[in-house]
Amino acid sequence: MENLKTESPIAQKMHRRKKWIPQDLGKHIYMWIVLILMLMPLYILLISSVKTSAQVLNDFFVPTFPFVFSNFPKAWEIISPYFTTTFYYAVLNTVLTTLVAVLAGYAFGKLRFPGRKLLFMLLFAKMFLPTVMNLVPSFMLASKLGILNTAWVIVLFCIGQSQPYWVFVMKTFVEQQPKELFESMRLDGASEFRIFTTLVTPLLLPMISLMAINLVLFSWNDFVWPLVTLTEDSKRTITVGLYWLSKSQVGRDYGVLMSGYLLSALPLVVVFMFGMKAFMKGLTAGAIKI
Repeated sequence: MENLKTESPIAQKMHRRKKWIPQDLGKHIYMWIVLILMLMPLYILLISSVKTSAQVLNDFFVPTFPFVFSNFPKAWEIISPYFTTTFYYAVLNTVLTTLVAVLAGYAFGKLRFPGRKLLFMLLFAKMFLPTVMNLVPSFMLASKLGILNTAWVIVLFCIGQSQPYWVFVMKTFVEQQPKELFESMRLDGASEFRIFTTLVTPLLLPMISLMAINLVLFSWNDFVWPLVTLTEDSKRTITVGLYWLSKSQVGRDYGVLMSGYLLSALPLVVVFMFGMKAFMKGLTAGAIKI
C-alpha cells in the first residue's frame, strides 16, 4: 500500500489494470457470444453471395471456392431500377421531413401562439399509437386523395409518421438553449426567419444530421407501406423489389438473391460510414440536452 501511495496516478492505474478479476471472464464470454450471433447473418450473407444455389444448400456455413462473382452483375441488372426510385424517395423524405420537423420544433419551442399546447399534445399523443393501427386508415385516406401508386403516397405519409418523434426532439432541444441568445437578436431587430437561419439552424445541426441519417435508414428499409400502396413495378422500392424477386424464378438462385441483398445494403453502409461523426455528435447532443 505504501508503494502505491508513492507512485504516480498513471502508475497506480496501470498497476490496478494488471489485476485479473474472475467475474470479467463471464462478461467477456457473454459479449463474444452476442457479437458472434449479431455478425453471423452478415457472414452468411457475404459467403452466400459468391456461391451457386447448390453450394448455398450443401455448404451453408463455410466458404466455397472458386467464388462466383458473376452473381453481382446479374443481381444488379435486376434491382438497379429499384435503386433509383428508392433513392428518389429517400431524398424527398429526408429533405421535407427535416425541414418540417425543424420549423415545427422551433415554433413549439420558442414561439407563443394560440392553441400551441393543445396542438403539441395532439402531436405528442400520436407517438403512442402503434404503426399498424394507422395502416388501414392511412390507406383509405391515400385512396380518397387519389395518390396511390405515386411518389406522394410515400413522401407525405413518411412525413406524417416521422413528425411526432422528431418534432418532440427538436422542441426539447430548442427549449434548452439560453433565452438570452434569442432576446438579444430580437432587440437588434432580427426577424424570426433570420433568427431561425443564423442561430437556430447552426445550433440544431448535430440533431439535424442525426435525424437525416435515421430518415434515410427508415426510407430505405420501409417495407409494409410501399408494399400496399405501390402496384407498378417501376415505382416500387428496393425492399418490395427484393421481396417480389424472392418470389420469382430468379429467387430460386440463392447466390444471385443474396448478392441482391448485399448490394441493397451497401448504400446504408456508405451513409453510416460518412455520417458516423455527425451521428455520434447528434447522439451526444441529444443525450445532454434531452
